[in-house]
Amino acid sequence: MSEPTDMTAVAMAGGAPASDATAADDQPEKLESQTSQPDKSSLKESIISHNLERDHSDTRAKPFIWALALTAALGGLIFGYDIGGAGATFVMDGFKYHFGWACAPDDYGAYSTYLFLMVNWTSYFDHSYVVICFLQLQLTECVPKSQRQIDIETGLINGLFGTGAAFGALFAPLLFNNKGRKPTINFGAIAFTIGAALQAAAVSMPMLYIPRLLSGFGIGMLSMCSPVLLIYHFTSCRGVNGFLIFWYTLLRYIAECAPESHRGQLATLWQLAITSGIVLVSILNIWLADWQEGWRISYGGNIVFSLALVGLLTIMPESPHFLVSNERFDDAREALGKTRFEDQIDWELDELKLEAKNAREEGVANWGEVFDDTNKKMRTRVRTGVLLQSFQQLSGINAIMFYAPNILQDFFGSKGSIYGTLALNIINFFATFITIFSIERFGRVFLLFTGGLVMLVALIPTAVLASVDSEEGSVQAIGIGVTVFCALYVIGFAYSWGPVVWVVCAEMFPMRERGKATSLTTFSNWFWTCIVGAVFPIASTASLAGCFGFFAAVVFVATTFVYLFLPETANLTAPEIDEQYLTHKATVPRKKWN
Repeated sequence: MSEPTDMTAVAMAGGAPASDATAADDQPEKLESQTSQPDKSSLKESIISHNLERDHSDTRAKPFIWALALTAALGGLIFGYDIGGAGATFVMDGFKYHFGWACAPDDYGAYSTYLFLMVNWTSYFDHSYVVICFLQLQLTECVPKSQRQIDIETGLINGLFGTGAAFGALFAPLLFNNKGRKPTINFGAIAFTIGAALQAAAVSMPMLYIPRLLSGFGIGMLSMCSPVLLIYHFTSCRGVNGFLIFWYTLLRYIAECAPESHRGQLATLWQLAITSGIVLVSILNIWLADWQEGWRISYGGNIVFSLALVGLLTIMPESPHFLVSNERFDDAREALGKTRFEDQIDWELDELKLEAKNAREEGVANWGEVFDDTNKKMRTRVRTGVLLQSFQQLSGINAIMFYAPNILQDFFGSKGSIYGTLALNIINFFATFITIFSIERFGRVFLLFTGGLVMLVALIPTAVLASVDSEEGSVQAIGIGVTVFCALYVIGFAYSWGPVVWVVCAEMFPMRERGKATSLTTFSNWFWTCIVGAVFPIASTASLAGCFGFFAAVVFVATTFVYLFLPETANLTAPEIDEQYLTHKATVPRKKWN
């Protein structure tokens, strides 16, 4: 067999075949241009090869990892505390008296005493004192606000928080991508702290509205991650089934600083910290309800956690991923040294450099590509993600969790409703563990489908019970039934539609389109959070049973949708997920669950 000619070599190198040497001489510029182009497949192969060189059994980490864990826990506690704190204030007597939703029992006694003293003081004069006393009583008598006014103010307190979060989420990427993770977290935590302090000091309802916007803005900044909330981030570059969970900007920072072997643990800690924050403030609310000014602690008590977060960030390193992306390699090495041992740093730094190079070469998709269905079914994926996030909020979870004290108050009174809410929050905490142990084993679609069935089974009898005209003596029995079925609903949501929707929306998009696509899905979640939070108080006053019926109808549609149209993405690489969306067809019965 003869040796290959120079022309054969040129053709093998990617040049066009030539019939003679002259033709080859005419193409040096073209050949040089082709060989100078980055070989993306070669780069990805380099990343895969580099990943395989790592000793994945090496799970060592420095003790500083626990400082990162504490930082993650504080971020979760801040968010959870606000969720559990604000809703309970609506049934606290001190809050209702302060903002004119109800009149204190001793108000009328005080006016009667004032009237008696005035009559005695003016008895030596003519009978005009009767008119004077009557006018004074009318001017000072406590007149509580109407139910409609209360519903509007309740909706605004909740809705404005979501509105602020939406604006914070839009602003966060500007700071996040240009200045780094730490400044974003700091800015968000400080904004939240100022808002919480102003809420605790509020003397009128408008003074409560503006701080709710500000606190929401801070949470919105913390809730954005390029911008996504919860990411189980499978990449084709690594070609492995290990996952990184980045929950909120704070957790992305934690995940980027932590060793891979500890990232899942830290993300789980964040999840549990949120539910722990809810449970913590629910316990505090039992005692705060007996204090006239206790509602201020419900709104502002998490200042302690947010200030601690700001303090801890002063000793935290910047994200190595961000530093390498900005070619600050010495700073990245120093940051890695906080949690890695010396013999681990070189490999990790080289890996980050390869990933940063790949990200630059991939670039960012334009909006046309995001909505182009010929581009890996992107329009279908975006529509699916937006629907999943919309279903999540329209299923009623925020209405039930945030307004649980209001819902249960009619059955158990103010104090009893706070105890009932605590029970629901504790159940929510423990139901979180179901997801941790099942999401990779059973897959996304199975959890969403079964969770939807559980929620549907719970909502239908809740709607029926809420429609019953209760007689005296049967009110508490109906209330117990409502509480039990609400607890069943919370279990179904906590292990499925709560966390899994974020997982699906984070992993369903290719890397190039992910930023813009997830911004749309995340925005749809905040949008419906605002709408449900603002409308539910008025709607529930008109018909609580109708609200639960609406939620049940949404869950039925959502469960049917995931059964028919949602491809399974568990334990798949990015190319495999692409293939799933290109080939998936709705069938009854469903052929593939995992």
